[in-house]
Order: sequence, then C-alpha cells, then structure tokens
Amino acid sequence: RLEFKDMSKGEYRAEIRALHVLEQIPTLQHLHITLSLDRDHIHQQWVRTLKALPRLESLTLTCHRLVNGIHLQEVLQACCGLQSLSLKLLARQKELEQRDRQMYKDTRAAIERMPEMRLRELVLEAWLDIVVENIFQPLLERCPRMEKLLVESQVCCLIVRHLAKTLKENKLPDLRHLTLDTNFTESNANGTVDVALSCITRGLGSLVLQGFYGDLFIQPLIEHHSRSLTTLDMLQTPISLWAFSDLMAGLPCLRTVRADMDQDQYDFEDILPLDKEWKCIGLRNLELELGISETYYTIGDAEWKGSVAKVCIDYVFSQVAKLTSLQELAIGSEQDMYCKNYGYLEQLAGLKHLKVMHLAGAVHWNFDKYHALWMAQNWPKLLQVYELELPVIFKRTLRKERPLIEF
Repeated sequence: RLEFKDMSKGEYRAEIRALHVLEQIPTLQHLHITLSLDRDHIHQQWVRTLKALPRLESLTLTCHRLVNGIHLQEVLQACCGLQSLSLKLLARQKELEQRDRQMYKDTRAAIERMPEMRLRELVLEAWLDIVVENIFQPLLERCPRMEKLLVESQVCCLIVRHLAKTLKENKLPDLRHLTLDTNFTESNANGTVDVALSCITRGLGSLVLQGFYGDLFIQPLIEHHSRSLTTLDMLQTPISLWAFSDLMAGLPCLRTVRADMDQDQYDFEDILPLDKEWKCIGLRNLELELGISETYYTIGDAEWKGSVAKVCIDYVFSQVAKLTSLQELAIGSEQDMYCKNYGYLEQLAGLKHLKVMHLAGAVHWNFDKYHALWMAQNWPKLLQVYELELPVIFKRTLRKERPLIEF
C-alpha cells in the first residue's frame, strides 16, 4: 500500500517524479494519490504509470481542479482491471466555458464505448452537475459486477436519478451495499430515493443514508430488502420514532443499526400509537440518538409523567430490552435516562451478551457505585464502557468487580 499526499499544490515536477517512482513498484496493490490531471504531461505519465502496475487492485484518486474529461476517460480505461476505485473530483467551478461542456459530452460518448470494467467497489465524490451527468452515469453502466457503491455529492437529485435509471435497466445486478451522502432535503428526496431502492433487483445487505430523505423510502426498503438487509446506518438522517419503528418491525434480518430520532420530525398534534414489535431480535449492534425529550422536562418530574416524550422513551426501552443478542449498545440523550429512581437501566437486565456500552449526552452524569455494581451483576460479558468523563467512583467500583474492564 502506498499513499501520496496532495502534490497538486506544489511543482508539477514533484508529481512527475512520484509517478516515475511508482513505475518501479510493479507489485503495488493499493494506491492513494492526489494529482493535477488538468496538465497534459502529468496525465500522459499517469496513464503510463497505471499500465506499469499490473497488480494494482485498488486506487483512490483525488483531483482538486477541473479535470479534462478526455483525460479522465483514458484514466478510467487504464483502470478497467481494478477491483476498487475511489474517484474524488472536487472541482467546484460555477461557470464553465462552452468548450468544457462539449468536451464532457465527448467524454460521455467515449466512456460508453469503453469495455466493461471489473470494478466491484466504486466511491464517487463529485460536486459539478456536468461531472455527474457525463462521468457518473456512463461509468455505472460499464460496471456490471459492482457490489458496493458510495456516492457523495451536492448534486443530489441528478445523481440519484441517474442511479435509479441504471438500476431500472438492470445494469447493476450484483449491487449489495449502497451509501448515499447528499445534501437532500425532505422535499427533494421524496420520490427519488424510494424509486432507486425499488429498482434494486437483489436485496441490499447494507444501506447508509446521510441527508434528509423524508419517509417515502421506508416502504420500498421493507418491501424489497427485508430478507437481506443486515446493516442500516441513518445516524445522519433524522427520522421520526414512528418511521423508525416501522423499519425495526419490517426488517427482521438487521444486525447493525444506527439511527437519529429527531424531535423536529414529530407532529405532536397527531400522535400515532407506538405498538409495533421490533422483529430484528438477532440485532448485535445498536446506536440511537434520542432527540425526543422536550428540554423543559426532567425524567421523574410531574410534567414528564404525562408527556409524549415519556411515551416515546418507554417504548424504545421496552423494545431494546427484548434484543437479547445485543453485543454493543449506545443510546444518546440529553436526559439522564439511567438515574436510579426514574431511569431505564433496570429494563436492560436481560442483555446478557452485551460487551460494549457507549454512554453519550447526559446519560452518564450521575453514574455512581450503584450503576457499576448493577452492570457487573447483570451484564456478565461486559468488557468496555466508553465515555470521556465517567465519574471516578463509577470507574473505580466497576474495575474492582471487573479488573479487565476498559474505559
């Protein structure tokens, strides 16, 4: 494995020298590099270097300037034998000359004529619509073996629309792992992501969403991926607890879940009953951010006992308590949910396989000897408790009971 730092900010001779060095390492398998492919001589040497690396399996290529489209197509063709490609095209020019636009149209045609690539994993980060339209879509169509796709872009609607079109035409039949990191808002996401999920012919194994996606993606996710999805990461995608409960009830194969339940997503004037049983009883790893406690309530107060927030947290803990296969748990909140008198810690006594406990927000502020002794007694496999500032009395007591515990 070899990694070159950003050379595009220095003399081009340094880039040329580095590429000559690479040519002398024909056994190289993994490479991270940043280049200025807007320069003809660097591009030409880069293509020669790629052809001199017959064992190269994975490449991460970063370009901060607008890349000549034809140059990029020639690079892609030289990468046809790779298993993994990460392409970060970070130019952000808002105004492009007409010749640049025509060049990218020619690039699209050239990519469409390329032989199929062997890529199984593609990471694409692009910020210009012209790059997405003329590089991303035709490149997807040349990767029929792709199993893992990660896309990061502010051109969100365009990129997901192209993805949906490619999927609908069954040109990515082996896609199993999808990550979408976009600047979606709920209004422009609904009606796009759900279409893409509906077009995946084989069930996804993992899905990572970052952005505001609304709730229309939930039904197609359950309908088409309930028998296959094992990893769902929505920690950067706020949803309501009601939508989250639909997912947990409809995706029984889940093993890892990360989610953010945002109070802003709730309509407290039209509360639906929280009565769905979570079916993913084999869940191993769970990370939840509970943004559902009105800040003017404190657990145990009279106002708290009749609040919607209490109903929500009661429901969450009643379901988490049934996930007896859990090995790693993190529940973050601005409320002290584990306080002795009114907390929820005791409900988790059945998690006998728990190995790692993450404490975030305010949940650990009042941890003391009681909490340490309770954990030692009820979680026999506990190995790690993570939080930056755990109380000394808690750590000392737990370490006495479990000498090998890590903090």
